[in-house]
Amino acid sequence: MSAGLTGIPGFERVSKIPLYVPGKPIQEVQRELGLTRIIKLASNENPWGPTEAVKARVAAVVAGTEFESLNLYPVSDGFYLRKRIAERKGVALDRVVLGNGSTELLEMVAKAAFLDGGSAVIPKHSFAMYGIATQTAGGRVIESRATATDLDVDDLLRSVAPDTRLVYLAHPNNPTGIRVEASALAHLVRHLREDIVLVVDQAYAEYEEPGEYADAADYLDERPNLLVLHTFSKIHALAALRMGYGLGSTELLSLLERVRSPFNTNLLAQAAAEVAVQDLAFEAFCRQRNAEARAAFHLEATRHRCQLTGNSGNFVLMETVYPAADLFKALLQRGVIVRPMHGYGLPNHIRVTFGKPEEMLAFWSAIGPLLDCGC
Repeated sequence: MSAGLTGIPGFERVSKIPLYVPGKPIQEVQRELGLTRIIKLASNENPWGPTEAVKARVAAVVAGTEFESLNLYPVSDGFYLRKRIAERKGVALDRVVLGNGSTELLEMVAKAAFLDGGSAVIPKHSFAMYGIATQTAGGRVIESRATATDLDVDDLLRSVAPDTRLVYLAHPNNPTGIRVEASALAHLVRHLREDIVLVVDQAYAEYEEPGEYADAADYLDERPNLLVLHTFSKIHALAALRMGYGLGSTELLSLLERVRSPFNTNLLAQAAAEVAVQDLAFEAFCRQRNAEARAAFHLEATRHRCQLTGNSGNFVLMETVYPAADLFKALLQRGVIVRPMHGYGLPNHIRVTFGKPEEMLAFWSAIGPLLDCGC
């Protein structure tokens, strides 16, 4: 009898890497429960887009031209989108790299960093893909101290080991909705060992008021080993197309180019993102709607005596007296999908994405009776 794959050293290691569990899709709930009306508030998607201009650009690509057609490979390095991003961010073209979502960029930097092993320092209660990307590439995870309400930058620095290659920081953090203040970010950038790449994930940065947000990209010239990540999946409302980008030094990005798959971003995503990255008015609209949704959520949560964490991003972390898995199932039966956080070490927390007003009304109508005894 032949041995199973998990008995082979490489596959055995892979079998121990935790699976990433995404938010439950609407179609899956419809199939499993037979519901016809479902509200998804689980994956931090933007309910307000994409814009008509983005849709028109995608439709034009589908229709096809001499240079753009679905039977042709896309521009492998995404030159035209990178040019738009470079102009928007005020950096040189060769300081922009594209990924199939910012998740692929996490995988790329881990692949480059851990060819000879090493470790990554990751704050507790952070995006699960930091640890998964690290372990998949052959690195080990060092978890630094954090709580649902606080992220300890000094402990990030204390947790660094001699073999540490990467330090991850989500700013704002998912799922806790915490951002680091300007002084803490500067302290981390300037005191982290120079041979370590600091990866700052700014997936939700566009939801922050520009004048109040400490942008890690301001330190690109000061720290060559800095990678700043953004995504088009959140405020730009292009989650289905999978497009992200990274900003960094030319040396760092030249190394990432060596582990980037050819044609890693598709033609439709590149075209849509070219339009989206220039639309500052749509970003401002979504930022305002998000602020309104957060304020309304806080009012209703106070009425139900719920504990909320974080003031950043397009979501909120909510603590209840109920186990998150149980509350998730109860809401699912009522046609509302949220994200239980027990897998993040937060057994009594759910994460709720801000939807349109009618979606939030449906959420509170579903959860209200479950919270009659308070959270």
